Amino acid sequence: MTDYLELAKSVVAKAATGNLEVEVIITENQSTSIRVSEGEVEQLSQSGSGGMGVRVIDGGKMGYAHTSDLSEESIDQTWKAAVDLCKVVTPDDYRKLPDPEPVPDEDLGIWDESLKDVSVEDKIQLALAMEKATLDYDERIVLTNRATYGDSIGYTYLANSKGFADYYGRTTCFSFLVAIARDEDGGMVNAVDLGASNFFKDLDAIAIGEKAAKKALSLLGGEPVPTQKGTVVLDHFVGAQILAVLSQALSSSSWQRSRSFLKGRMGEEVGSSMVTLMDNGRLKGGMASAPFDGEGVPTKATRLIDEGVLQNLMYDSYSAAKDGVVSTGNAQRPGHQGLPTLGASNFYMQEGTKSPEEIIKGVDKGLYVLTVMQTGGVDPVTGECSMSANGLWIENGELKQSVGGVTIATTLNELLQNISDVGNDLRQMPIFGTIGVPTLRVDNVTIGGVDA
Repeated sequence: MTDYLELAKSVVAKAATGNLEVEVIITENQSTSIRVSEGEVEQLSQSGSGGMGVRVIDGGKMGYAHTSDLSEESIDQTWKAAVDLCKVVTPDDYRKLPDPEPVPDEDLGIWDESLKDVSVEDKIQLALAMEKATLDYDERIVLTNRATYGDSIGYTYLANSKGFADYYGRTTCFSFLVAIARDEDGGMVNAVDLGASNFFKDLDAIAIGEKAAKKALSLLGGEPVPTQKGTVVLDHFVGAQILAVLSQALSSSSWQRSRSFLKGRMGEEVGSSMVTLMDNGRLKGGMASAPFDGEGVPTKATRLIDEGVLQNLMYDSYSAAKDGVVSTGNAQRPGHQGLPTLGASNFYMQEGTKSPEEIIKGVDKGLYVLTVMQTGGVDPVTGECSMSANGLWIENGELKQSVGGVTIATTLNELLQNISDVGNDLRQMPIFGTIGVPTLRVDNVTIGGVDA
């Protein structure tokens, strides 16, 4: 069996002549994807992928080449191509490899040793059980769509000419489906639910299926309410979409390109005291947790907004060099084929103390938003925030009739300031990036419906 870390180090040694800085990444991944429909397996695939990427920097000039062929001949061609490419690139003084730092040795809860022993049949049965739970929930649930299970077992090996050499493994498992409900008038709505974890045993097929069914049923027959300013309570799927945009606004590269509505407000109060936003690459069991980032910098827990006050941004080594600060360990890597890019790891709103039911009970009148379609309506540059929405009306702390065909509109500035309650139900939502969000209450939002 090939020792890929030693292979990466040997390629670094070959390529790092003179003043060249060299980095080598090797990835390997095994994945499974299963989709079921009407009690039958519709699609089943298992695949393996991986390869090597070589980054060479010479006086700020950078070249990159990659290959999926790890023969000696192909490897030599790859690192030589990276060396040649860096000769023709415009130099950038901020482009350099990070100095090595000790990587803390701790269990991040990202490796399921038993996943390799889970049979394909067991994975199929999980997907089938999820679909069955949805269809059995109520006779008005008439169909499911994209009932899917997927997993991956992957390893990342990284070495560079500054002395860094390390690797880690990560397992991921997920399952999701869309429930489709129809009422007696023929009106149809759909809703999605999902589960995701680093561990197979954490996936609850029945809960996923029943939640999707319950949400779809609650949306049947939705009608618009009169236009008004009011309170909205945001479901996890809705909050995650907004937080995904906020993560872009809290990227140092966005600030450097003047592409953030928050630019220039460091140290200021930008949200209510309920708002604490974190990016934590070392979150135990986080779907994006890793011991080091895509260029070998140890991951960190970065408090970006602390009780409403803007405290920090996310940095990789390049953006950190431009601002004269240290990297927060936020260089992300899509695999061996791509260069490291700045991005969020586990980006989440710190949870509060109230249950979703308690938050809803405290609302005199408002909208519990279950689904939205933003179609570009949330902008990290201008801070504009407008989405078409569906959900349930809240009256005197109780959920009432279904609401559809409305819009919710505010600005991201106002949204942060008007978050008045945060739930204790933090949930990872990997379909919008790796976002963690609890139930959120936001006041003074325009709910656009029909004329009063």
